[in-house]
Amino acid sequence: MDRTYDIFEKYPDGSSRWLAVVTGRDALLERLNDLSSTTTNELFAIYMPTKEIIATRNAKTVAKTA
Repeated sequence: MDRTYDIFEKYPDGSSRWLAVVTGRDALLERLNDLSSTTTNELFAIYMPTKEIIATRNAKTVAKTA
């Protein structure tokens, strides 16, 4: 059985907005890729029963110094 995932967009002020629900991992990754081409904000997908973040797009990374 395919899992259902919720996709959210995180704004620079820290707030988030629900965008979509997707069933299946392949569909999730495809939808995230499509959405990431329309925004520079971070997108993330959560499996709600466990609150696990499954995937992100456009996430800003912090450079580590040596």
